[in-house]
Amino acid sequence: MQLDNSPPLSLSINQRNLYLYYLNHKKKHKNVPCFVPKIPVQGNGMADYMRAIQALEKKNLIRVDRTSDNYTGWIILDPK
Repeated sequence: MQLDNSPPLSLSINQRNLYLYYLNHKKKHKNVPCFVPKIPVQGNGMADYMRAIQALEKKNLIRVDRTSDNYTGWIILDPK
């Protein structure tokens, strides 16, 4: 994980937005779970949003606890 708040350069706009959301949440609310934010667009945007989450996990920038049935109940965690 990077030490500053700048995301890696190889992220898409959706990935960068999600990652910055996570970093800002961690900075402001250290002991509060970071839930996956509600998708800002409708329709086909959901698939892109899910791919962005998976890509961040694959790049080992985050982990996601998917124990909830709805994605807004998923919790973004530090990578292992």
